[in-house]
Amino acid sequence: MSFEQFEKKAELKAEFDFDQLEQDLENLSFSEFDDYKTNAKPDSAAAEISAAKTPAEKETNAGKNELEEAYGIVTTGVEPIEIAGTGSKIIGYIAAGQRENVRLGTYVIVPYENENLFGKLTKLQYRQEFTVDDATEIHSSRMLSNKRADLSRRIIEEDYKLLAQIDPICILYEKNQKEGLQRRMADRIPKPNTPILPVFDKEMVQTGLNIPKEGIFLGHLSVGGELVKTHSVPPTVAYYLRNDYSSGDPLIFRHMLVCGSTGTGKTFLTKNILRQFETENSRYRQRSDHSIQNMPCLVIMDPQDEYSQLYEDNTLSDADKFNFNSEKVAYGGIRNTKTFTAKAEGERYAGKSRAEQIEFTIPFSFVQYNPWILETAELTENQRNGLEILIADYFKDTKTKNKTPTYVGFKEFVEDPFNKEYYTEQTDKIHESSYGGIVRKALNKTYERIFDKDAKPVTELFKTVFKPGQVSVFPTEYINNSRIRDLIVLTMMTVIVDNKLNTSGDEDVKNTPIILVLDEAHRYLSNSAGTLSGKIISKFAEAAKQGRKEGLGLFLITQDPQDIETEIIKQVNTKIVLNLNNDAAINAVKVPLEYEKRVPYLKKGQMIIHSPDNGDIVEITGLSNCVVKHE
Repeated sequence: MSFEQFEKKAELKAEFDFDQLEQDLENLSFSEFDDYKTNAKPDSAAAEISAAKTPAEKETNAGKNELEEAYGIVTTGVEPIEIAGTGSKIIGYIAAGQRENVRLGTYVIVPYENENLFGKLTKLQYRQEFTVDDATEIHSSRMLSNKRADLSRRIIEEDYKLLAQIDPICILYEKNQKEGLQRRMADRIPKPNTPILPVFDKEMVQTGLNIPKEGIFLGHLSVGGELVKTHSVPPTVAYYLRNDYSSGDPLIFRHMLVCGSTGTGKTFLTKNILRQFETENSRYRQRSDHSIQNMPCLVIMDPQDEYSQLYEDNTLSDADKFNFNSEKVAYGGIRNTKTFTAKAEGERYAGKSRAEQIEFTIPFSFVQYNPWILETAELTENQRNGLEILIADYFKDTKTKNKTPTYVGFKEFVEDPFNKEYYTEQTDKIHESSYGGIVRKALNKTYERIFDKDAKPVTELFKTVFKPGQVSVFPTEYINNSRIRDLIVLTMMTVIVDNKLNTSGDEDVKNTPIILVLDEAHRYLSNSAGTLSGKIISKFAEAAKQGRKEGLGLFLITQDPQDIETEIIKQVNTKIVLNLNNDAAINAVKVPLEYEKRVPYLKKGQMIIHSPDNGDIVEITGLSNCVVKHE
């Protein structure tokens, strides 16, 4: 049809939109005039035409739409396509119109006839389309002189090639309808000129990255801080941590680490994760009888008085609740939350907790089998040995005299001049200078403030503290003395570990699945932190190894992962890495170099998940709202 014929045809339609015609004439070439349609055609007519199409025509149109969304094609014009056991080389040409949509790390598929190569973009490179020397003063001045034009208008994309290197992750295929989508190693080479397509199918993304389709919700898959979107509802791709026995024990019993600098959202994220463990779907086998499955008990060492808020609801919109329900995200306060506060002379808890509060004391009898509790970093080796002798003899003496052991009684025992003479002169068990050092350093008035107070001993509260489905929070912020705070935390850590590992341990502790949440973990699990921590390192390293068998999961939170003992870090399977700006800290978490470089640039809420037994290493973004109260 000629231009004159087209114009005459337009005049015959009274309702024709001439403004639309003028706009379309600017955008369409003359060869496209025959396909021109006016805005006068009603939607019903368009629907009839669509309905009249055959399935083959619809499939063809779907293919056309898919190709319109393609990033580009696989090319051999730059490098040969290569698949090898030691590495692969697949180069794609990115079409000019799609270049703003690709990022380093973008997930893509390259189709075969009945399978798909699933991969990600690991390198982006601009090359000249035509041989032109643009490294000249004249060219530079001409580009910079056009100040009124934005950068995108100064560059003609067609004058350049944008090349992307595709790292093949796996082959996606469907063996049969019953088994659904499967994955295998990338063992096929894509054909030249095959389209490179975005991934809009949620199942493809989850299967391609080997991510479980259900479990403990951690966040949403993202690339460069932008959420990966699919055509599902909701469009985001949820990242779950495996929480069943389908492939071994639930991964919480292989332990978790959350690390990030101050202000990166560690507590916010941790609350969202911990909430997911207290649901009916989170049940774990009882150690003595695998046919019995119980919800876990969360035991939280809380240095900033923040986790008692797990008891309270947060204000959430209907849209938030719809999305949470769609992705099986648990939300709302955990009513079975209790706050346990150590009674200390001169201190009183008046914190944030609205949950039930239970006061306890640490009995000095606990020291009998844990003498290191009284040891300080200042004690020499001889002084520590001497202190252990005195503690052992004191407990023998109280048993003989049928007395209740107390810290005050032990202090009197050590300060007794007759006892001093016996140990330093008569038996020479302890050197006189070492004895004096013990009196000065170990007999600290601080201990009088915490041992044997007027409250129920923690050793008599095991049934109350360790209950399936309960959150037991131990805040320490209200106590000003750091030695007392450390003693409380280390006591509870020892109670759990000793009873879990010992065959004669308390049945309430042994048979309850426990997730021990340790905030500021670097304070207690570092050899450099002093004798108190040094003594518990070996206990915790063994507990980390035996966690799967004993039903003990460690959930460690820190801003200094490099300070946590290496033997313990080695046992942690799931590492959640938020922003870290310390090279030593980044090196300690041992993520692949590609992701290691991203860590200092992660924004609040962004994180790297490295969990080899759960799936491929990925970037995810946490929820923007807390599922429980957070202030």
